[in-house]
Amino acid sequence: MSVRCNICSIEIDETEVETHIVTQKHLENKSKISINSNGVGKSVASMWLKSFT
Repeated sequence: MSVRCNICSIEIDETEVETHIVTQKHLENKSKISINSNGVGKSVASMWLKSFT
């Protein structure tokens, strides 16, 4: 199953979520996004992955 990283605008395989969220490109893209006071500051892909545990 593939998921879309809304931060990088790419499709990633579900088995690559943990490695993707720590890549330099993902972290750079994430740092460019402003997080409002209601935001949790976590990757959507990371939250999705944790929802299965």
